[in-house]
Amino acid sequence: MRAGRRTPAADGLGAVDLLAARAMRSGRRFGLVIGCLAGGEQRVAGYGRLRAGTQTTPDGGTIFEIGSITKVVTGLLLADLAEQGIVGLDEPLAGYLPAWVRVPTRGGRQITLGDLASHAGGLPRDPKGTLRRWLGDRRNPYAALSVQELYAGLARTRLRRRPGERGRYSNLGAGLLGEALARAAGRPYQELVRERICLPLGMPDTVITPTSEQTARLATGHTRRGRPAPPLQLPALAGAGALRSTATDLLQLLRANLNPAATPLAAQLERTQLPRLRMAGRAEVGLGWLIARPPGAAGPVLWHNGGTGGFRGFAAVARQTGTAVVVLSNTARSVDRLGLRLLKALSSGAG
Repeated sequence: MRAGRRTPAADGLGAVDLLAARAMRSGRRFGLVIGCLAGGEQRVAGYGRLRAGTQTTPDGGTIFEIGSITKVVTGLLLADLAEQGIVGLDEPLAGYLPAWVRVPTRGGRQITLGDLASHAGGLPRDPKGTLRRWLGDRRNPYAALSVQELYAGLARTRLRRRPGERGRYSNLGAGLLGEALARAAGRPYQELVRERICLPLGMPDTVITPTSEQTARLATGHTRRGRPAPPLQLPALAGAGALRSTATDLLQLLRANLNPAATPLAAQLERTQLPRLRMAGRAEVGLGWLIARPPGAAGPVLWHNGGTGGFRGFAAVARQTGTAVVVLSNTARSVDRLGLRLLKALSSGAG
Protein backbone atom coordinates (compact mmCIF):
# COMPACT_ATOMS: atom_id res chain seq x y z
CA MET A 1 0.00 0.00 0.00
CA ARG A 2 1.44 3.36 -0.98
CA ALA A 3 2.26 5.88 1.73
CA GLY A 4 -0.51 8.37 2.36
CA ARG A 5 -3.34 6.25 0.95
CA ARG A 6 -6.29 5.90 3.28
CA THR A 7 -8.23 2.66 3.57
CA PRO A 8 -12.06 2.67 3.56
CA ALA A 9 -11.97 1.73 7.24
CA ALA A 10 -9.71 4.70 7.97
CA ASP A 11 -12.15 6.99 6.18
CA GLY A 12 -14.98 5.70 8.36
CA LEU A 13 -12.96 6.02 11.56
CA GLY A 14 -11.90 9.50 10.47
CA ALA A 15 -15.53 10.64 10.71
CA VAL A 16 -15.60 9.92 14.44
CA ASP A 17 -13.94 13.16 15.57
CA LEU A 18 -16.16 15.27 13.33
CA LEU A 19 -19.38 13.68 14.59
CA ALA A 20 -18.19 13.81 18.20
CA ALA A 21 -17.32 17.50 17.86
CA ARG A 22 -20.83 18.22 16.62
CA ALA A 23 -22.32 16.33 19.54
CA MET A 24 -20.21 18.29 22.04
CA ARG A 25 -20.68 21.67 20.38
CA SER A 26 -23.87 22.58 22.22
CA GLY A 27 -22.06 22.50 25.56
CA ARG A 28 -24.86 20.38 27.05
CA ARG A 29 -22.69 17.31 27.60
CA PHE A 30 -19.89 16.80 30.08
CA GLY A 31 -18.11 13.95 28.37
CA LEU A 32 -18.25 11.22 25.73
CA VAL A 33 -16.27 8.10 24.96
CA ILE A 34 -16.68 6.54 21.53
CA GLY A 35 -15.42 3.09 20.59
CA CYS A 36 -15.46 1.80 17.00
CA LEU A 37 -14.62 -1.36 15.09
CA ALA A 38 -14.26 -1.23 11.31
CA GLY A 39 -12.17 -3.17 8.81
CA GLY A 40 -10.48 -5.07 11.60
CA GLU A 41 -9.30 -1.82 13.19
CA GLN A 42 -10.32 -0.50 16.61
CA ARG A 43 -10.42 3.03 17.91
CA VAL A 44 -11.44 4.45 21.29
CA ALA A 45 -11.51 8.21 21.85
CA GLY A 46 -12.70 10.46 24.67
CA TYR A 47 -14.07 13.98 24.58
CA GLY A 48 -15.08 16.58 27.17
CA ARG A 49 -14.75 16.12 30.93
CA LEU A 50 -14.85 13.21 33.33
CA ARG A 51 -16.63 15.33 35.94
CA ALA A 52 -17.29 18.94 36.88
CA GLY A 53 -14.35 20.89 38.28
CA THR A 54 -11.73 18.97 36.31
CA GLN A 55 -10.28 19.07 32.81
CA THR A 56 -9.62 15.33 32.79
CA THR A 57 -10.99 13.71 29.63
CA PRO A 58 -12.71 10.29 29.88
CA ASP A 59 -11.11 7.42 27.98
CA GLY A 60 -11.48 3.74 27.21
CA GLY A 61 -10.87 2.84 30.85
CA THR A 62 -13.48 5.22 32.27
CA ILE A 63 -16.39 3.38 33.88
CA PHE A 64 -19.94 4.49 33.05
CA GLU A 65 -23.39 3.31 34.07
CA ILE A 66 -24.69 1.53 30.94
CA GLY A 67 -28.35 1.17 31.93
CA SER A 68 -30.36 -1.09 29.65
CA ILE A 69 -27.36 -2.23 27.61
CA THR A 70 -27.21 -4.60 30.58
CA LYS A 71 -30.12 -6.47 28.97
CA VAL A 72 -27.81 -7.66 26.18
CA VAL A 73 -25.55 -9.24 28.80
CA THR A 74 -28.55 -10.77 30.59
CA GLY A 75 -29.75 -12.28 27.32
CA LEU A 76 -26.32 -13.79 26.72
CA LEU A 77 -26.27 -15.15 30.27
CA LEU A 78 -29.61 -16.86 29.61
CA ALA A 79 -28.24 -18.35 26.38
CA ASP A 80 -25.18 -19.64 28.25
CA LEU A 81 -27.12 -21.25 31.08
CA ALA A 82 -29.47 -22.81 28.51
CA GLU A 83 -26.49 -24.14 26.53
CA GLN A 84 -25.20 -25.77 29.73
CA GLY A 85 -28.59 -27.29 30.50
CA ILE A 86 -29.04 -25.33 33.73
CA VAL A 87 -32.20 -23.60 32.48
CA GLY A 88 -34.51 -23.92 29.48
CA LEU A 89 -35.58 -21.08 27.22
CA ASP A 90 -39.11 -22.43 27.07
CA GLU A 91 -39.43 -23.31 30.74
CA PRO A 92 -41.85 -21.24 32.87
CA LEU A 93 -40.51 -18.42 35.01
CA ALA A 94 -42.57 -19.75 37.93
CA GLY A 95 -40.30 -22.79 38.17
CA TYR A 96 -37.32 -20.58 39.05
CA LEU A 97 -38.94 -18.40 41.70
CA PRO A 98 -39.96 -19.26 45.28
CA ALA A 99 -43.03 -21.49 45.42
CA TRP A 100 -45.09 -18.81 47.17
CA VAL A 101 -44.64 -16.26 44.36
CA ARG A 102 -47.69 -15.93 42.12
CA VAL A 103 -46.69 -15.39 38.49
CA PRO A 104 -49.59 -14.08 36.36
CA THR A 105 -50.75 -15.95 33.26
CA ARG A 106 -53.09 -15.11 30.42
CA GLY A 107 -54.93 -17.29 27.95
CA GLY A 108 -53.57 -20.41 29.61
CA ARG A 109 -50.00 -19.46 28.64
CA GLN A 110 -47.23 -19.10 31.25
CA ILE A 111 -44.34 -16.65 30.98
CA THR A 112 -41.11 -18.41 29.96
CA LEU A 113 -37.49 -17.33 30.43
CA GLY A 114 -37.20 -16.80 26.69
CA ASP A 115 -40.25 -14.53 26.79
CA LEU A 116 -38.56 -12.34 29.39
CA ALA A 117 -35.35 -11.96 27.34
CA SER A 118 -37.35 -10.94 24.26
CA HIS A 119 -39.88 -8.67 26.03
CA ALA A 120 -42.70 -11.09 25.20
CA GLY A 121 -43.96 -11.81 28.71
CA GLY A 122 -46.93 -9.46 28.43
CA LEU A 123 -45.62 -7.59 31.48
CA PRO A 124 -45.81 -3.81 31.97
CA ARG A 125 -42.69 -1.72 31.53
CA ASP A 126 -42.06 -1.18 35.25
CA PRO A 127 -42.84 -3.00 38.51
CA LYS A 128 -46.13 -2.41 40.28
CA GLY A 129 -46.02 0.76 42.36
CA THR A 130 -42.95 2.26 40.66
CA LEU A 131 -44.75 5.46 39.71
CA ARG A 132 -45.19 6.25 43.39
CA ARG A 133 -41.46 5.75 43.90
CA TRP A 134 -40.72 8.41 41.29
CA LEU A 135 -42.18 10.94 43.68
CA GLY A 136 -39.41 10.11 46.13
CA ASP A 137 -36.42 10.23 43.78
CA ARG A 138 -36.97 10.63 40.05
CA ARG A 139 -33.30 9.86 39.32
CA ASN A 140 -33.25 6.62 41.33
CA PRO A 141 -36.80 5.21 41.31
CA TYR A 142 -35.83 1.59 42.01
CA ALA A 143 -33.36 2.18 44.84
CA ALA A 144 -35.77 1.18 47.61
CA LEU A 145 -37.39 -1.73 45.76
CA SER A 146 -36.53 -5.04 47.43
CA VAL A 147 -36.78 -8.48 45.87
CA GLN A 148 -39.63 -9.31 48.26
CA GLU A 149 -41.55 -6.23 47.11
CA LEU A 150 -40.83 -7.18 43.49
CA TYR A 151 -42.39 -10.59 44.03
CA ALA A 152 -45.37 -9.14 45.90
CA GLY A 153 -45.98 -6.64 43.10
CA LEU A 154 -45.76 -9.39 40.49
CA ALA A 155 -48.71 -11.16 42.13
CA ARG A 156 -50.81 -8.00 41.64
CA THR A 157 -49.73 -7.49 38.03
CA ARG A 158 -52.14 -8.05 35.16
CA LEU A 159 -50.59 -9.14 31.86
CA ARG A 160 -51.23 -6.79 28.95
CA ARG A 161 -51.37 -9.65 26.44
CA ARG A 162 -50.87 -13.40 26.15
CA PRO A 163 -47.18 -14.25 26.70
CA GLY A 164 -45.18 -15.04 23.58
CA GLU A 165 -47.44 -13.19 21.16
CA ARG A 166 -45.82 -9.78 20.72
CA GLY A 167 -43.00 -7.79 22.24
CA ARG A 168 -43.57 -4.95 24.67
CA TYR A 169 -40.47 -3.46 26.31
CA SER A 170 -40.28 -4.36 30.00
CA ASN A 171 -37.68 -3.50 32.63
CA LEU A 172 -39.71 -5.65 35.00
CA GLY A 173 -39.30 -8.69 32.75
CA ALA A 174 -35.53 -8.28 32.40
CA GLY A 175 -35.17 -7.78 36.15
CA LEU A 176 -37.15 -10.93 36.86
CA LEU A 177 -34.99 -12.82 34.37
CA GLY A 178 -31.83 -11.78 36.20
CA GLU A 179 -33.31 -12.98 39.49
CA ALA A 180 -34.45 -16.29 37.97
CA LEU A 181 -31.01 -16.99 36.45
CA ALA A 182 -29.27 -16.23 39.74
CA ARG A 183 -31.59 -18.59 41.61
CA ALA A 184 -31.16 -21.33 39.00
CA ALA A 185 -27.37 -21.18 39.18
CA GLY A 186 -27.22 -20.56 42.92
CA ARG A 187 -25.00 -17.50 42.46
CA PRO A 188 -25.60 -13.73 42.61
CA TYR A 189 -26.24 -12.10 39.24
CA GLN A 190 -23.00 -10.10 39.31
CA GLU A 191 -20.90 -13.22 39.97
CA LEU A 192 -22.64 -15.11 37.15
CA VAL A 193 -21.95 -12.29 34.71
CA ARG A 194 -18.30 -12.12 35.73
CA GLU A 195 -17.69 -15.87 35.54
CA ARG A 196 -19.75 -16.78 32.48
CA ILE A 197 -19.54 -13.65 30.32
CA CYS A 198 -16.81 -11.26 31.39
CA LEU A 199 -13.97 -13.74 31.97
CA PRO A 200 -14.49 -15.67 28.70
CA LEU A 201 -14.81 -12.48 26.63
CA GLY A 202 -12.14 -10.38 28.40
CA MET A 203 -14.33 -7.75 30.06
CA PRO A 204 -12.72 -7.09 33.49
CA ASP A 205 -14.40 -3.72 34.09
CA THR A 206 -18.03 -4.78 33.62
CA VAL A 207 -19.44 -4.86 37.16
CA ILE A 208 -22.25 -3.76 39.42
CA THR A 209 -20.14 -3.02 42.50
CA PRO A 210 -16.74 -1.62 41.50
CA THR A 211 -13.51 -2.34 43.36
CA SER A 212 -11.62 0.51 44.99
CA GLU A 213 -9.37 0.74 41.94
CA GLN A 214 -12.37 0.83 39.60
CA THR A 215 -14.11 3.42 41.77
CA ALA A 216 -11.28 5.82 40.98
CA ARG A 217 -12.18 5.46 37.29
CA LEU A 218 -15.92 6.07 37.64
CA ALA A 219 -17.34 8.96 35.66
CA THR A 220 -19.68 11.31 37.51
CA GLY A 221 -23.16 11.28 36.00
CA HIS A 222 -25.06 14.48 35.25
CA THR A 223 -28.71 15.28 34.62
CA ARG A 224 -29.89 16.93 31.41
CA ARG A 225 -29.37 20.27 33.13
CA GLY A 226 -25.82 19.45 34.11
CA ARG A 227 -26.36 18.74 37.79
CA PRO A 228 -24.54 15.79 39.42
CA ALA A 229 -26.72 12.67 39.56
CA PRO A 230 -26.55 10.04 42.32
CA PRO A 231 -25.14 6.58 41.48
CA LEU A 232 -27.77 4.16 40.19
CA GLN A 233 -29.14 1.55 42.59
CA LEU A 234 -31.09 -1.46 41.31
CA PRO A 235 -31.06 -4.05 44.10
CA ALA A 236 -34.04 -6.01 42.74
CA LEU A 237 -33.70 -5.38 38.99
CA ALA A 238 -30.01 -5.96 38.32
CA GLY A 239 -30.63 -7.84 35.07
CA ALA A 240 -32.49 -4.86 33.63
CA GLY A 241 -29.82 -2.20 33.96
CA ALA A 242 -27.41 -2.36 36.92
CA LEU A 243 -24.11 -2.97 35.12
CA ARG A 244 -21.30 -0.45 34.80
CA SER A 245 -18.72 -0.82 32.05
CA THR A 246 -16.14 0.85 29.83
CA ALA A 247 -16.02 1.47 26.09
CA THR A 248 -13.09 -0.96 25.88
CA ASP A 249 -15.06 -3.74 27.58
CA LEU A 250 -18.16 -3.16 25.48
CA LEU A 251 -16.07 -3.28 22.32
CA GLN A 252 -14.98 -6.74 23.42
CA LEU A 253 -18.64 -7.73 23.62
CA LEU A 254 -19.35 -6.22 20.21
CA ARG A 255 -16.29 -7.88 18.67
CA ALA A 256 -17.52 -11.22 19.99
CA ASN A 257 -20.89 -10.63 18.33
CA LEU A 258 -19.18 -9.80 15.04
CA ASN A 259 -17.32 -13.13 15.04
CA PRO A 260 -18.86 -15.56 17.54
CA ALA A 261 -16.83 -18.50 16.20
CA ALA A 262 -13.65 -16.91 17.53
CA THR A 263 -14.95 -16.93 21.12
CA PRO A 264 -15.65 -19.58 23.79
CA LEU A 265 -19.34 -18.59 23.63
CA ALA A 266 -19.99 -19.14 19.92
CA ALA A 267 -23.31 -20.98 20.14
CA GLN A 268 -24.58 -18.68 22.88
CA LEU A 269 -23.79 -15.50 20.95
CA GLU A 270 -25.41 -16.83 17.78
CA ARG A 271 -28.55 -17.70 19.73
CA THR A 272 -28.92 -14.19 21.15
CA GLN A 273 -28.92 -12.76 17.62
CA LEU A 274 -31.76 -14.89 16.24
CA PRO A 275 -35.03 -12.92 15.90
CA ARG A 276 -37.72 -14.36 18.15
CA LEU A 277 -40.61 -11.98 17.51
CA ARG A 278 -41.53 -8.48 16.41
CA MET A 279 -41.82 -5.46 18.66
CA ALA A 280 -44.01 -2.43 17.94
CA GLY A 281 -43.21 -1.05 14.51
CA ARG A 282 -40.65 -2.87 12.34
CA ALA A 283 -38.15 -3.77 15.05
CA GLU A 284 -37.48 -7.39 15.97
CA VAL A 285 -35.94 -8.74 19.14
CA GLY A 286 -33.63 -11.63 19.96
CA LEU A 287 -32.37 -12.58 23.42
CA GLY A 288 -31.55 -9.11 24.72
CA TRP A 289 -30.63 -7.59 21.36
CA LEU A 290 -33.03 -5.31 19.49
CA ILE A 291 -32.79 -5.94 15.75
CA ALA A 292 -33.31 -3.24 13.13
CA ARG A 293 -33.27 -3.51 9.35
CA PRO A 294 -32.55 0.04 8.15
CA PRO A 295 -33.46 0.83 4.51
CA GLY A 296 -30.41 0.43 2.30
CA ALA A 297 -28.36 -1.38 4.94
CA ALA A 298 -26.40 -4.48 3.97
CA GLY A 299 -28.15 -6.51 6.67
CA PRO A 300 -29.69 -6.37 10.14
CA VAL A 301 -28.26 -4.17 12.88
CA LEU A 302 -28.11 -5.48 16.44
CA TRP A 303 -28.43 -2.61 18.90
CA HIS A 304 -29.42 -1.47 22.34
CA ASN A 305 -29.36 1.82 24.18
CA GLY A 306 -29.29 2.55 27.88
CA GLY A 307 -30.04 5.38 30.25
CA THR A 308 -29.88 6.15 33.97
CA GLY A 309 -30.32 9.34 35.99
CA GLY A 310 -26.93 10.65 34.87
CA PHE A 311 -25.77 8.55 31.91
CA ARG A 312 -26.67 7.51 28.36
CA GLY A 313 -25.22 4.76 26.19
CA PHE A 314 -25.60 3.14 22.78
CA ALA A 315 -24.13 -0.03 21.31
CA ALA A 316 -24.64 -1.53 17.84
CA VAL A 317 -23.23 -4.25 15.59
CA ALA A 318 -23.56 -4.75 11.82
CA ARG A 319 -22.10 -8.17 11.02
CA GLN A 320 -22.43 -7.87 7.23
CA THR A 321 -20.05 -4.89 7.17
CA GLY A 322 -17.91 -5.98 10.11
CA THR A 323 -18.59 -2.74 11.98
CA ALA A 324 -19.58 -1.87 15.52
CA VAL A 325 -19.88 1.23 17.68
CA VAL A 326 -20.34 2.07 21.34
CA VAL A 327 -21.06 5.56 22.70
CA LEU A 328 -21.02 6.31 26.43
CA SER A 329 -21.93 9.68 27.93
CA ASN A 330 -21.92 10.97 31.50
CA THR A 331 -24.86 13.29 30.77
CA ALA A 332 -28.50 12.16 30.64
CA ARG A 333 -28.98 13.23 27.02
CA SER A 334 -29.61 10.66 24.32
CA VAL A 335 -26.67 9.50 22.20
CA ASP A 336 -28.78 7.28 19.94
CA ARG A 337 -28.63 9.61 16.94
CA LEU A 338 -24.88 10.01 17.29
CA GLY A 339 -24.43 6.24 17.53
CA LEU A 340 -26.51 5.60 14.42
CA ARG A 341 -24.61 8.24 12.44
CA LEU A 342 -21.32 6.74 13.52
CA LEU A 343 -22.41 3.24 12.51
CA LYS A 344 -23.58 4.51 9.12
CA ALA A 345 -20.25 6.28 8.53
CA LEU A 346 -18.28 3.19 9.56
CA SER A 347 -20.43 0.84 7.46
CA SER A 348 -20.10 3.11 4.40
CA GLY A 349 -16.34 3.16 4.84
CA ALA A 350 -16.22 -0.59 5.30
CA GLY A 351 -18.38 -1.10 2.22
